[in-house]
Amino acid sequence: MSASAVVLLVEGDIAIRHPLAEYLRECGFTVFEAANGDEAMHALQTPELQIEVVLADMMTTGSGFGLRQWVRTQSLAVEVILAGSVEKAVDHAGGLCHEGPALAKPYQHHLVLDHIRQVLARRERGQR
Repeated sequence: MSASAVVLLVEGDIAIRHPLAEYLRECGFTVFEAANGDEAMHALQTPELQIEVVLADMMTTGSGFGLRQWVRTQSLAVEVILAGSVEKAVDHAGGLCHEGPALAKPYQHHLVLDHIRQVLARRERGQR
């Protein structure tokens, strides 16, 4: 796994987004921030950013589930990690996605770091 992997953090609450982004930067990741799904899609369509992992609040404006579905339909080589409570995932998933959130909120920064590292390691091994 690249020590400088590129992460896009999608979170509408700046009080949550900024400290987590700073933590991930301190851990050696390049982090871009988006406040909603539209900003995330714009960033993902910018090839120069070379985003490898998206960490999105499933309840973010534009829906984290919708963002994951969009990434898949665009056939982007990007891993998407959704975060949120299981209860909210069940309420909002509907027909969009069979998977619930991979991370619980409020974020425990070390767990986010571990999960991103696992996703990148699986990607390097060619697994999903």
